[in-house]
Formats: sequence, structure tokens, C-alpha cells
Amino acid sequence: MKTFNLVIVFLILFSTSFLLAQKSTTEINGISNTASTNKYTLNKNNSVFIIKGTSSLHDWEMVSKTFDGTISIANSGTASLEIQDISITIGVTTLDSDNRTMNKKTYDALKNDQHPNIYYKFNKVKSMKSIGNNKFEVVLNGTLNIAGTSKSIDILITLLAENNTISLKGEKPMKMSDFNVEPPTALLGTLKTGNDITIEFNLNYL
Repeated sequence: MKTFNLVIVFLILFSTSFLLAQKSTTEINGISNTASTNKYTLNKNNSVFIIKGTSSLHDWEMVSKTFDGTISIANSGTASLEIQDISITIGVTTLDSDNRTMNKKTYDALKNDQHPNIYYKFNKVKSMKSIGNNKFEVVLNGTLNIAGTSKSIDILITLLAENNTISLKGEKPMKMSDFNVEPPTALLGTLKTGNDITIEFNLNYL
């Protein structure tokens, strides 16, 4: 009987130690069974997506302030914040340069008739570092689809999580030819855009 009681005590102590160890490991890894995932929707009134480039005459940019997107984050109020999903859809014709000819040339170059949207889909976080005041430097890997061509890209962003809102800021240099886009020309070929472009964005989610 005494031996049986000792076995019971041992099992209780072992189970307690195991559960405590699991809890400790979970906290170290920044994961919690009670962690909640929040989905945020893009605030169209306070977000901007810009494509910047050069030409033989002057620099240019096209701006979209009307597009859709969501972001899903777990532990958004903690240092162990975890990005689970990001998706963005930008209509090609929402891009505006304040020049009708430039707009049309760009829409044609982006094959708007066949591919009316630009898409971004999050794949994974490659690195994340807290820089204080609820800000993080994050390297994201995702798939960007332009003019029907998809490419895996890494991009450094600054993420701010506070007051139940999320903001992402960043920029990414790339080439039109990466997406099989031919740089547009105008004025009978006297105006030629460069192959190099930079995508900039300031995305705010509620």
C-alpha cells in the first residue's frame, strides 16, 4: 500500500513538473494557448500605395488611395506579436499620375485588360525585431503578382501596433522586367520610362 501511494505521489509531481515546463517553453516561444488572433481591415481613407520611376524627361509616380486588404495578427498587444496573414488587392486603374496619357500607357503596360489587379499575399516572416514603442522591424516574404506574373519578394517594413490599429510602412526597389512588363513610352518614343521602379506604401488597418 505504501509503495502504491509513493507511485501516485511521483506521478502527480511528474505531471505538475511537465505542465510547468510546457508553460515555460510556450512563454519563451511567445505562443499562448489563450492567444487571440485579430483580423484588421485596411483603412482606405488613410492608406497609400505609390509606384515611383524615372523617364528620359523627368521622374514620375503613380498613386493609389483606393484598394483593399486585411492583416491577421496574434498577440497584437505584446512583444511576441505574430503575423499570420496579409493580403492586398490594388486595382490597376486606381493608380493615377495626374496625366491621362501616362495613365493610359501604364495601364496598357500592366496588361489591365487581362490582369486588372495587382496582388500581394504574405508567405512568412523571415525576421522580426522590436525597436520600442510598439514598433517592429520586420522582413516579410510574400508573393507579388503584377500583370499576371508572380514573384516571391522579401521586403523590410516598419510595423506599429497600438490602440487596436496596425500600420505598415516600407518600400521595395524592383524592375518592371521582373514581371514581364515593358517600360511604357510616349510622344512617339521620345519619352521613355526607365526599367527601375520603387514601390512605396503606408498601410493603416482598423
